[in-house]
Amino acid sequence: MQMIIESLRSIHKKHRLSEGDVSSHTKSAQRISSEWQEAVCKDAVEAEVKVSPENNERIDVVDHCVNVAYELKVSGKNTHHEFYKDLIKVLAYNEYQETENRISKLVFISEPVGIKSLSARLDSKFIKMLSANHELSIELVSI
Repeated sequence: MQMIIESLRSIHKKHRLSEGDVSSHTKSAQRISSEWQEAVCKDAVEAEVKVSPENNERIDVVDHCVNVAYELKVSGKNTHHEFYKDLIKVLAYNEYQETENRISKLVFISEPVGIKSLSARLDSKFIKMLSANHELSIELVSI
C-alpha cells in the first residue's frame, strides 16, 4: 500500500497546478491519475476495474492480492460527493464477487483540505455498519 501512495504523492507534486483555469486543472488531474495508474499497475494491481457487467463504472486502482481499492480525488474540493460515489462503486463491485475476491478496504485519497472536511462529515455509526454488514473498512489518505 505504501508504494501506491508514495508513487501518487510524487506524481501529484510534479503535476498539480497551483493556478490556472478549469480546463488546465482538469487536464492536470487526468494526467496525475493516468501516470499514477501506469506507475503502480503491475502483477495483481489493476487500474480502471469494472464495477459491474451492467454499467461502465470503474474503480481507479485495485490491489487484488490484498483486496484493497484506491480512489483518487485530485482536488480537495467537494470530496464528500466523490467519496460516496466511490463507496457505492465498491459496494456494487462486491456484489458480483466471490467472498474471497471482495474488496475489504477502500482507500480514498485527496488533498489535505478535502480529507479534513470529509473526516469531519463521516458518521461513526455508518463506518461501523460498513464494517459489520459489508466487511469493508475505510481509510482516508492525504496527498
